[in-house]
Amino acid sequence: MAMRISALLLPCILTAVTYPSTANANDGLVLQTKSGALKGAHITAQGKETVIYTYLGIPFAKPPVGPLRLAPPQPAERWGGVRDATQQPLMCLQEKQVIVDLLANVSMKLEIPDSSEDCLYLNVYTPSKPGDNAKLPVMVWIHGGGLSMGSASMFDGHVLAAYQNVVVVLIQYRLGLLGFFSTGDEHAPGNYGLLDQVAALHWVQENIHSFGGDPGLVTIFGESAGGVSVSLHVLSPLSSNLFHHAIAESGTAAMDAIMRPNPLPLAQVAGNVSGCDISSTKKIVECVMQLSEEDILKIAQENPLLQFGVTTDGHFLPKTVEDLLKSHKFNKVPLMTGLTDDECGYMLPNFMAPPGWTDGMDREQIMPFLQMFFPDLQDQSTVEVVLNEYLGSSSDRIKIRNGFREMLGDFFFNIPARIIANYHRDAGAPVYMYEFQHPPSILQKQRPSFVGSDHGDEIVFVFGYCFANGHIKLEGELTEKENELCRTVMDHWGNFARTGSPNGQGLTTWPEYGAEAEYLGIGLKQKPGKNLKGKHFTFMTQTLKRIIKERKEGPVVQTKLGSLRGAFLTVKGKETLVSSYLSVPFAKPPVGPLRLAPPQPAEKWHGVRDATKQPPMCIQDRQVTVNELEFLSMNLEVPKVSEDCLYLNIYTPSKPGEDAKLPVMVWIHGGGLSYGSASIYDGSVLSAYQNVVVVIIQYRLGLLGFLSTGDEHAPGNYGLLDQVAALQWVHENIHSFGGDPGSVTIFGESAGGISVSLLVLSPLASGLFHRAIAESGTAVWDGLEMANPLPLAQHVAKSSNCDFSSSSKIVDCITSWSEEEAVKYSKQYRMMYFRVAVDSYFLPKSINEIIQNQEFSKVPLITGITDDEFGFLLPSYFDIPGWTEGMDKEQAVQKLILAFPDPKDRWIIDLVANEYLGNTNDRIQIRDIYREMMGDVLFNIPALKLAKYHSASGAPVYLYEFQHPPSMIKKNRPSFVGVDHADELFFVQGSCFTKAHITITAPFTKEEDELCRTVMAYWGNFARTGSPNGPGLILWPEYGSEHEHLGIGLEQKPGKNLKGKHYTFLTKTLPELERQGRKRHSEL
Repeated sequence: MAMRISALLLPCILTAVTYPSTANANDGLVLQTKSGALKGAHITAQGKETVIYTYLGIPFAKPPVGPLRLAPPQPAERWGGVRDATQQPLMCLQEKQVIVDLLANVSMKLEIPDSSEDCLYLNVYTPSKPGDNAKLPVMVWIHGGGLSMGSASMFDGHVLAAYQNVVVVLIQYRLGLLGFFSTGDEHAPGNYGLLDQVAALHWVQENIHSFGGDPGLVTIFGESAGGVSVSLHVLSPLSSNLFHHAIAESGTAAMDAIMRPNPLPLAQVAGNVSGCDISSTKKIVECVMQLSEEDILKIAQENPLLQFGVTTDGHFLPKTVEDLLKSHKFNKVPLMTGLTDDECGYMLPNFMAPPGWTDGMDREQIMPFLQMFFPDLQDQSTVEVVLNEYLGSSSDRIKIRNGFREMLGDFFFNIPARIIANYHRDAGAPVYMYEFQHPPSILQKQRPSFVGSDHGDEIVFVFGYCFANGHIKLEGELTEKENELCRTVMDHWGNFARTGSPNGQGLTTWPEYGAEAEYLGIGLKQKPGKNLKGKHFTFMTQTLKRIIKERKEGPVVQTKLGSLRGAFLTVKGKETLVSSYLSVPFAKPPVGPLRLAPPQPAEKWHGVRDATKQPPMCIQDRQVTVNELEFLSMNLEVPKVSEDCLYLNIYTPSKPGEDAKLPVMVWIHGGGLSYGSASIYDGSVLSAYQNVVVVIIQYRLGLLGFLSTGDEHAPGNYGLLDQVAALQWVHENIHSFGGDPGSVTIFGESAGGISVSLLVLSPLASGLFHRAIAESGTAVWDGLEMANPLPLAQHVAKSSNCDFSSSSKIVDCITSWSEEEAVKYSKQYRMMYFRVAVDSYFLPKSINEIIQNQEFSKVPLITGITDDEFGFLLPSYFDIPGWTEGMDKEQAVQKLILAFPDPKDRWIIDLVANEYLGNTNDRIQIRDIYREMMGDVLFNIPALKLAKYHSASGAPVYLYEFQHPPSMIKKNRPSFVGVDHADELFFVQGSCFTKAHITITAPFTKEEDELCRTVMAYWGNFARTGSPNGPGLILWPEYGSEHEHLGIGLEQKPGKNLKGKHYTFLTKTLPELERQGRKRHSEL
């Protein structure tokens, strides 16, 4: 996948060869080589009288066709007579139209040859007359094009030959599938294109003297994929002694993107799209050998991402590039390498980036490129580190665009060039590094003004196209200063080819690359410099490598029970690195004799425990959660269910070993005491944005968590005792995660809010937390407490074929179930079927007594509701067929049993129904009143009662009404629904910015992003100080005599007397009617 970018390198080269020229070839001269005679042509360059003799289309190997496909090149055969060498050779097989289109985009006029598998030819440009034994330096050019495009015909060597008195050779090599296909074994080792280049260099050694060249003074040079090739020849033992100097321009062997460490999967994909049998490498190769040229071109055209690269074949490359570099076992020839000052300035991003990128980009648009091109950056936290290095925290789209361009340039070209320069220098060979800093004016006019010297821009000057008279034509002229730059660059390159040093008379001294990473800035003026790209070089080669290693290993923290290895996470919009530790046991598995028993402390473990996977969910109907998540536009892998489920997840911004003493927020999930898990929540965003430690706990649910016989055999409340055990674990261990055990906030929603409220009441939890947030659920709901739990336990026993003659026999039977039976029987009961028991332990008295006596933890409290608590989710769960289209009174009244489950309270249900429904028979009105009534009875009024009771104890209380429905869910619900039960959770946990295991399948709006920040700020402030207020936030009034509250939505609005009318009825009028009714009943 990483190679797809390299296929785009050719356009940069093509745009570089844009210069004025006129043809001037007359009758050619005949020259004798070992293989036969050649008839060439001659040409002169502007500003020079030197005649250059050109010999085009010279074969240096047999045509690689038939049995020679996917095989090393064989020496060219001799020919009889005089071979015409005045026509450009056919290009190696590639899609011609791509090049035609590219040239058209830069107004370039060039006759593009057809492409063919028969393409192993080279062009020679020499100032030496045939027969002269001139022994001139030889410069062998290797074209770029991502190893998939390019040709000798796209370049012209006559100016460089004339101005520098050198022999210039332009070679071709097999490209794409034919040049770099590999199965990674003996059937197709790969690197055929590189072997072609070696064959061309052998040909030069044997024949270049015939053209006046010195085989003992050969410089190889190339740009982009050609620079990579040059750098690879420096490493390959096959190329040893075939050249003596090397110039790698904007491409080196340290470019990981061009390497294929495991080529087989790519070969299998190629075989598959070709209709080949891919059951063995031999069969794949046999099939590929039979493909026609048309087949191969079609495969490339229809599969542009199918890009082949360089392999460690054991022949051309006996070891990996990194191993060869580290061992210093390579050709220690003088090396020149360098880059342009804006390598990914325009051409490359213009092919890759989304439409309109030149006007600006955002971070989300950049993310896919990093993950696509750089395998080491698949980890989200590492990606974020790189983005922060180049983009900072800026949201400026122009700055992000420019950072993107710089980042790609560094990854592909700049940093690899520095790496190669360092290795070569350290091996003792002379190195000269440059940065090209002048964009050709003829190209600059066609590009946005922000572009500097783009990839390939130096080629104009290296080949001296200011003075060209050859076959490449383009309207436009370079300036006189650019003409001088042409002379300067050719002088540097020519001097290097002659002596191994670019320095010479009349030139700015080019410092040798040494300990200070010296280089020459080449532009209209030459400026020596030091430490090119130094900051990012250090980041990429040291900081990032260290971070990648750390990320792969994960953070390790020591607790009282043993060591944990977690994972690193990042979130959108924050640089903070969060460490996550999942599935941390806080109690022994509640299995066997521990079923229907209080939790026991977790046991120690040896070694380092893996804490990177979500825990199993406590026993429940898993499909309910799967269905709900789909409706809520949330995508995550739902874990399996297990009785072994007493685990918690921790998210902390603190590094292991840091005594940060951060506030701790312990989340208790909802789900009607029957459903839910830690895995369906993500604490990373809240942790990062508010600098708090977030703990998400699990507890036993349903039958196994709340069954009670009302006596010592099964007192009940096991799920609540699990929560206490989790808080005790936090108290003893959270300091190891940077948390402050003296600053713990418990928070939860729905049944989680009920749990928070109950923990405030329980003496067992006293001192284990210091603040509490109960969202859409409190302990003062009238139907929460089971007055007599035994009949429910007897029903469970009866329906599961247990002996229910005594509570001890019921418990004995249930504890003997297998886990499969426990799952089966648990699924039979809906949420809130099993509720809270007055067990004389967790709850020493009734809830009402505890509240009336104010025998509870008087900690600061936030409590609140949404503006449509029974809007859609819950009525859909309780399943009244067709209810969204309307209801009748009987249906509405029947569901009030949820709020008043005691059969003796049926007359109270009638009172409530009469207050809300009155005389209406309109089915839509009844539906909407039913939703309001149920919301009031189950959530709204209990929250207001709790606020009043808690405030009366002297503890600060903050009340809210959440007033904004998440946009991505709203479209899935009927239009009459407001802010439904649990809607605030997306904003409390900052789902707008999550990048962890939960994926929100639809986007948030920018306004919702801001609401996420606001809600997290309120909750975080409360966890820190006991007040939600802080800088930049609308003042949230403390709850007092006027029932003050805050309306939380896209705008925050303080208010008073929330749900006033119905609050008065349900807390004053109804109790009085109940008192009178019970008095009448007693008199009767």
